[in-house]
Amino acid sequence: MAQTAACVDIYQQDNGTLQDAFQFGIPGDTSWSFVGKSFKMEVKQSRDDVTPVLTLSDAAGSIVVDDPVQRILHLNVPYNIIQSNLPPSHYVHDLIMIDGSVPPIRTPLMGGKLIITRGVTED
Repeated sequence: MAQTAACVDIYQQDNGTLQDAFQFGIPGDTSWSFVGKSFKMEVKQSRDDVTPVLTLSDAAGSIVVDDPVQRILHLNVPYNIIQSNLPPSHYVHDLIMIDGSVPPIRTPLMGGKLIITRGVTED
């Protein structure tokens, strides 16, 4: 498995649910999978910040593994969570895959910008 993380910029309005889906690796290649892995994504105002403004994880249901063999997952972040934690601005994010070994192997899968814009349509 290659250890190169993808550069992925995510654009999201603050009035919609964030449900972007991603497939990692080469489609059809089953030499590695998401079986037995967990996932965590932190969003920060700056890479130098200590505390994230939002943390997503598979344990919390905000990262959903759709197909562990084909390595497909999606983000599931309701608009009210975005509005509460991410005022319109530019942020940075990265997604880490964590295995069950001791100590765990942490594999960066992707990182980039998260740009939140003000939506038009209200409730």
